[in-house]
Amino acid sequence: MRRALTVALTHISFVYEHQDVLPGVTRGLLDTLATLGDAFARRLGAVRAYQELPSLTAGALSKHTSTVPPKIPEWAAKQTWLLLSCRVSAGLLGKPLPPGVTGALFRQLLGVLCLLDEQHVASKLLEGLAGNVARSEVLADPRTMLDVLLRRSTVEPASYEINSEGPDHALVFTAVATDSRGRQGTAQGNSRKTAARNAALDFLARHMPSALEEAAARSAPRPVLGEIPGSEAHLAAVQRLQDLFSLPPIARPLLGQALAHASWTYEQRRLLAPLHQQDNQALSFMGSQAFSFEYLLVRSQRAVLSPPESVITSSVPNTAFDSALRQTGLAQALLLGIGQASNGIPVEVGSNAFQAVIGAVYVAKNFPPSLAHDWPQEWAPLWRTIMPDAEHDPSTVLGILASSMKLQIDYTFREYGPDHLKQRRATAVLTSPSLTVSVRAREGAPGPSKTAARHNASEVVLDVLDRLAERRPAKAMTSASAEDQSLARFMLAHQAAALTSTTIPLQRWISGQLFGLQWAASPEAFLEWATEADQLMTRAMNLDDRIGRFETVFRAARDAELADDQSRSVDVELTHVVRRIERLQDPESLTREDFDRLARLCDVCRCMGTDDPDTSVRELVEAWAVLHRGRLDVLIGENGIDATLTGRERAVLDGLANALLRVSGKASVQMLSYIPVKLRFAATLDEAQQAELDETCALWAGATRTVTLETSELGIEATVATAHTPSTPGPIARAALAALQPKTEPYRASIAGLLHDLKNQVTAARTAASAPATTRTAHREHQLAASRHLDQAQSLAVRLKASTAMYGHDDELSTELGSFLRSYAAALLPRLPQTISLSVPDARSAARVALGERTLRAILDNLVGNAIEAMHDGGAMTLDWTADANEAVIDVSDSGPGLPLDVLAALESGERIRSTKPGGNGLGLLGARSLLARAGGHLTALQVHSGTAWLITLPIAPAPNQETT
Repeated sequence: MRRALTVALTHISFVYEHQDVLPGVTRGLLDTLATLGDAFARRLGAVRAYQELPSLTAGALSKHTSTVPPKIPEWAAKQTWLLLSCRVSAGLLGKPLPPGVTGALFRQLLGVLCLLDEQHVASKLLEGLAGNVARSEVLADPRTMLDVLLRRSTVEPASYEINSEGPDHALVFTAVATDSRGRQGTAQGNSRKTAARNAALDFLARHMPSALEEAAARSAPRPVLGEIPGSEAHLAAVQRLQDLFSLPPIARPLLGQALAHASWTYEQRRLLAPLHQQDNQALSFMGSQAFSFEYLLVRSQRAVLSPPESVITSSVPNTAFDSALRQTGLAQALLLGIGQASNGIPVEVGSNAFQAVIGAVYVAKNFPPSLAHDWPQEWAPLWRTIMPDAEHDPSTVLGILASSMKLQIDYTFREYGPDHLKQRRATAVLTSPSLTVSVRAREGAPGPSKTAARHNASEVVLDVLDRLAERRPAKAMTSASAEDQSLARFMLAHQAAALTSTTIPLQRWISGQLFGLQWAASPEAFLEWATEADQLMTRAMNLDDRIGRFETVFRAARDAELADDQSRSVDVELTHVVRRIERLQDPESLTREDFDRLARLCDVCRCMGTDDPDTSVRELVEAWAVLHRGRLDVLIGENGIDATLTGRERAVLDGLANALLRVSGKASVQMLSYIPVKLRFAATLDEAQQAELDETCALWAGATRTVTLETSELGIEATVATAHTPSTPGPIARAALAALQPKTEPYRASIAGLLHDLKNQVTAARTAASAPATTRTAHREHQLAASRHLDQAQSLAVRLKASTAMYGHDDELSTELGSFLRSYAAALLPRLPQTISLSVPDARSAARVALGERTLRAILDNLVGNAIEAMHDGGAMTLDWTADANEAVIDVSDSGPGLPLDVLAALESGERIRSTKPGGNGLGLLGARSLLARAGGHLTALQVHSGTAWLITLPIAPAPNQETT
């Protein structure tokens, strides 16, 4: 500890003059310690502000937290013990130390105390400074309070001496408050009044802290938070978090707040007002402060073991937090407004939500010194993702990216200068197996060692990749050197070739920002990137024959980014409807609302499963004039009347009009703009009708990604997203345009067919049950007919439930494949008929795939179940797997009669599957294929001489320390 404190109290100027006294101490080490100390001060300021501010907003917390670090130099200069204990250069001895020196020393000391697990000591050193920050908000007039307290103690009121310094346009006032006993308080401000006020506050903090605490305690207490009545998934996540972190029930309102986005809290403000609830922004700020400190603590621990020459400024990227939200399954529990839900969860929203969750845990556990001690074992991989054991240097980052895109990298070196000042420079040599071409990048900056030179050479390549990842890559490359522009074209050409010549690890390409896949969720940004990528590729290679493959990958990237969020509301509604039908005992108990929900869900699924032709706003308006005459006032002029709508966009607008008229009887629609097309549907609604309409909007928002729906007191605003289409799009832009078009979902079409049959059976059951009967026999015949129709409806509900079971929530998003398949096979053996044998996979090296166990089990259950039914006379079944660095393949084969040709053709063409089983509908195979597509995998049926063979291809899950690249 003594040596550590000696280092902490040593200024870099002393190190330069006495390099032999403290060997191993570098500027990078001292700067790292100071950065950690600064993060500790900010975190402490955030805690004090959260505890004492009367109103919690992210803005207020940020404002008061940000005032702590700038005050450290002034604060440190007043600490006599620090000035007497520090070691500085000879040139600084014998005179007042500059604020920059005292501030650096004090921050270094705070950092060392944190490393020594002495945070309570660091808190005491900062107590007065951090405490004053929030108390200034609580105390309206500290000068008056000070005078009153001094008079009570028979002491004269304080006198104030105020001086100013600096130019006239930037005067800084310094005030000193002194009482008759000589006690003082000192502070600065941008006016005389502010300086005096702050000096009084400083006096109270120094000499009357108990009175200050009592005054803060007497301020209006914050109201007790009520628990947010969120969705089923939301409440389940709150319970899971409470159990995971061993929190008391009182923490539930905070956990619920952490999973409430601002768009949802705005829409539900009437509901939340009596609960005193708000959005998750304040908790997100607290979580960010806690995480920043933890991250810098890990970096400082590494710096002590291997002192760096300079400090590397870095932080946990938003993609790591967003990935953590999705890996934990919390994305499905995030409460989003209707408009935001239709756009999915962007990286920033996901990142803020996960930090808010940890902020809620941090607050609920009363601000522990470190989150690491309370981190649950179940989330250990996430901790390694966010707080990696080894920070990625540029060469490691480039190596990970190169592995993802199957690019080979080597380095050449040259040396120059005398032995005692030798410098080295390196050049990255990139080889594309897909193009069979090698290129040399621009030479990197010099470094004192080969390692440093290699990192500098890697930075050259990473800079080019960063420019290519920007929304406008061609513009980003205009300021680059000719060598870098040539390298950029090579990198794009290699990525294009790799996309079309091999299977890529999709999620790694998205997180690595390769070939623009990170923009796939935003039509306008994606098309802009593709257009400029075409400009860069004009002279590099001909891509016309690769458009189809580009479209497939682009569409898969959009599915991976948006599918879960888009389909969630539809899946939840489907589960509700199926449960309602299953529990029916009497057809007459069905309400009008039940019929409406069933019909609405059927319409949404039919919309998602069909591909109607494009239409225009004019044709839509003309149809409304006929269908809704006298009930729907259409206020649309000639401007924009000929704008084009896809069939799915029209279906959504139709659905909104029908829903509004069903609940209100009369409504209006007005065009607010025509570029993009923006319509407002309005009607006079009570609260119950508004709630029903909100549900309808949430459901239709899941039908398409190109229509954004937002509810307000004025009605529903529907915006049809349009991306600017280039006049002569290149091959990449053409592929992007094709991928942006809605694609029919055979799975949803099959669901819609079953729902339609279900609706007919329910209607027939109710009609038969309510039919008039003149005799007792006729009455019983009607009851029998109603019962039969209800049985048929419930049979259909059971089939729907079985077909959609695999779409349930999966807590885990990755699976260790070898051990899972062995345990799956062991559980399957006792259930197999004696006439069917099973070949169990051998033990081999581990491979973790990017799909949860629950989902993978459901997919295998479907394939295995089909095989068992097909081999009614007996046979053999095999489960096997193989994996490489990027993907794993599971082989499920049997010796049955084989797959019918029409099923094979439907799978290859992406059409609806017609089952050959009695009562079957092909939903199982469609659901399996859809789920695998969401995970970046696919289901392939092999043509074999006998039996059936399925290949399940899954991407390898990124290693925890690869998520932050």
